[in-house]
Amino acid sequence: MKIYKGIVKGNTILLEEKPDLPDDCQALVEIKPLDRARDEEIARRHIEILRKAPKVGRLLYKKREELYER
Repeated sequence: MKIYKGIVKGNTILLEEKPDLPDDCQALVEIKPLDRARDEEIARRHIEILRKAPKVGRLLYKKREELYER
């Protein structure tokens, strides 16, 4: 799924770039204010980076209390 940026003018959305969809193709449009959409995109990218990060070490303590038991 690709995200397109545009401007709402009444009942029409003017996209900054042409979507790679054929004419008369049905599409689902989710409208979000730009700041919120940008924050969600940044969070999504951070999660992707964290998932791709190499595994380093192992979980030593599952609870804070376990730290003090040692």
